[in-house]
Amino acid sequence: MPVAKRQTIVVTAGVILGAALFAYAVRGVGLDALADGARRVGWGLLVILILGGVRFAVRAQCWRWCLPPGVPLDFQHAFSAFVAGDGVGNVTPLGLLASEPTKVLLIRHHLAPVDSVASLTLENVLYAVSVLAMLAFGCALLLATTAVPGSAWWVAAGALGAVLAIVAAGVMLLRSSRLARVRSELQRFADEHPGRLARVFSLQLLFHALAIFETFLTLYWLLGDESPTAVQAVVFETVNRFTTVVFKFVPFRIGVDEAASGAIAPIIAMTAAAGVTLAVVRKARTLFWSAVGLLLVLTHPAGQGSDEKP
Repeated sequence: MPVAKRQTIVVTAGVILGAALFAYAVRGVGLDALADGARRVGWGLLVILILGGVRFAVRAQCWRWCLPPGVPLDFQHAFSAFVAGDGVGNVTPLGLLASEPTKVLLIRHHLAPVDSVASLTLENVLYAVSVLAMLAFGCALLLATTAVPGSAWWVAAGALGAVLAIVAAGVMLLRSSRLARVRSELQRFADEHPGRLARVFSLQLLFHALAIFETFLTLYWLLGDESPTAVQAVVFETVNRFTTVVFKFVPFRIGVDEAASGAIAPIIAMTAAAGVTLAVVRKARTLFWSAVGLLLVLTHPAGQGSDEKP
């Protein structure tokens, strides 16, 4: 079967499954509960959108710090390329295979492709490590602070074990001869930019901290008289990060976010309605910034900066 046809089948199946999950999650909590939650958030959605932009800014700065010595890239172009790449990645099932080439394409008149690819690769590697750290922290926190039911306990424990196994395998692979060139490039970058890798990784952790803060704020508005806990915010964001990684092939992860958040909510002493509404609010933020990103792609002049040297 041709690759294109297989991809079409996977995407179609993902969309159908996502739509079914979305309908199931919404039906389970009721439209009235979702409408009430949206009303509670109200103008807070503007703050959520701003926080989404700040997180893009953090990733854009990480990219700039991953560039080779003497290779400039102004923040405006890095930010625009990052938003555009994320938008393309969200509407297609290809994820990084679509988002990263989009960034390289949009920045090609300001940065040589070889520098774009190398710096984006390094930034994505450090981001992947930060995601693993986030997943491990979230799973460990859930197991340590919550009376998790049997089946859910095994899922969380399995996820934590899988993350630790991936980290161990990555370390072993990095030490092997097959990745000697990658190891030497990382060492060269660290020697040329003392402390830069640590600063980039710190910014990546800030990215996740901002996401947790966004979740906490959203829950604060949704719950009204009740107050969310930091543990609840961390667990919800851990589930969100997991679904983002695993179900990237589903455009906008429709249905998957709602079903996952609705399922985890009762385990951490929260209503399923709050979990589903949280996912819907996040979806609104994703749709907004994806629309901005696609607009940047559509309005990007093919010849912009053609007289500039990268």
